[in-house]
Amino acid sequence: MRICWKRETDTKVFFVELRILDGADSIGGTKILLDTGDKRLLLDFGLNYKRYGLYFEEYLKPRSSRGIADLWRLGLIPHHPDLYRDDLWPDDLKKEGEPLAVDLILISHAHMDHCGLLGVVRPEIPVAATPPTWAILKAVQDAGKSEFYAETVYAVPRERLEDPRALKATGWRSGAAWGREIYLVGEAPSGLEEFLCCPPNPRGRALKPGKICFLDDTPGSCEVRAFGVDHSIPGAVGYAVETDAGWVVYTGDLRLHGRSRGETLRFVEEVRRLRPILLLIEGTRAGPLGGENPTEEEVAERAYDIVTESEGKLVIADFSPRQVERLQSFLEIAREAERVLLILAKDMYLLEALEACGYLEGVVESPYLGIYDDVVVSPGAWEKGIRERHGGRMVGPEEVRETPGRFILAFSFWDLKNLLDIEPEGGVYIYSSSEAHGEEQEIDMRRLWEWLKYFRMEVHGFWIDGEGRPHFSGGLHASGHAGPDDLLFIAKEISSKILVPVHTECPSFYLKHLKSEPIEVRLLGNGARFVS
Repeated sequence: MRICWKRETDTKVFFVELRILDGADSIGGTKILLDTGDKRLLLDFGLNYKRYGLYFEEYLKPRSSRGIADLWRLGLIPHHPDLYRDDLWPDDLKKEGEPLAVDLILISHAHMDHCGLLGVVRPEIPVAATPPTWAILKAVQDAGKSEFYAETVYAVPRERLEDPRALKATGWRSGAAWGREIYLVGEAPSGLEEFLCCPPNPRGRALKPGKICFLDDTPGSCEVRAFGVDHSIPGAVGYAVETDAGWVVYTGDLRLHGRSRGETLRFVEEVRRLRPILLLIEGTRAGPLGGENPTEEEVAERAYDIVTESEGKLVIADFSPRQVERLQSFLEIAREAERVLLILAKDMYLLEALEACGYLEGVVESPYLGIYDDVVVSPGAWEKGIRERHGGRMVGPEEVRETPGRFILAFSFWDLKNLLDIEPEGGVYIYSSSEAHGEEQEIDMRRLWEWLKYFRMEVHGFWIDGEGRPHFSGGLHASGHAGPDDLLFIAKEISSKILVPVHTECPSFYLKHLKSEPIEVRLLGNGARFVS
């Protein structure tokens, strides 16, 4: 999709261009180009899970030996060859497509549907993000087995083999990883700078850190402002970009029912004063009005009641550890119920990273937080460090088996294999994560149900009917996205001249409900062109 508009004065014609490269009609995969005339900015560069899932799954992935070839040929990345790393370009892949020079990528938050394809982008193109966002992304990359396209914070260089079609990572002794240049939103805590410069394995591949700059210091006449918003991951922001034709506002993902709802309200008020010409607004939950919309406080209250009624029983809480707000709620529940919340080593590594950038205080060293000692054959250097720093807080399966009522296990579906070591005799499972979206996730929910039946768990938050369909109830999850009523409130309060829905499968929602407002709603698909 392409939308252009211009403003004429007696002496000059101002021209601004917007293109939605991806994410106009899907939840995620957001990639939006804004050309202000002075700068070319990309708003997010995410992985489109829906389109990706048409071709790939857990055991069928893009071939790292072919660089970007698989993603390019399947149309999973925009066909602008100069966006991408030269070392990921195999010799037999023709560099065909429109040239597209980009000055800066603005990342709204650390979910992969908004930044999960940064790994294929040239490291020379700087990235703007908040300190918590960049700390989370490095921690996830350090502690995970990142695919080449998810090398968000630093990139491992590739080299060509005798077969020019094939690529492989350079040897760890000869090829340092390249850190990306980062424009931080706000100040850079000293602990963050140290963390960004530290390779995941000090005895392995070196890390050449990228330059750390600040968004306020970006050159050029185009002003970019970032505003904190409430979302289900720390460090989320919305952006406002000043152009000669007026202010352009991008919400990223946001909500009004978390503990930081005040940040979203401040964002709405501040950008309303800018009188923006264009609002790019998410619509993940666009749909029928008046539905249930639990707050984080309500989720915590319901979970607390379940835990306190489960004295002597093992409790498992299923939520994303990156949802730090939910983790803090369960940590407080553990304190009040005189239990210990056990997380995995990789989760503790993430919490340490957030502490390094000044986001968390009093969480990492809480006496009510421990680490589950799962079976690891060859722990990475980062995990060895966790075990050394927190050795006295490691809790093994035997201790959980002997005193199940002392613990809350922060396990998701992917961690349930550890229950085979614990061998619990029943227990309580609190599903505090998102509903299933799509057939594959429904299959996972059915597998989860079988695990829970095997261990005779009392389940809260979902159930499977006789036909194998999952149902979700109990108010044990607060979405990371604004509900339909709140989306309309945000759109009406900001009151832009033009509104373009993104990150939604129901863009007509805004057209239907804003027809009486002085807001022009544009429904624009990927690849179309519109000139105004």
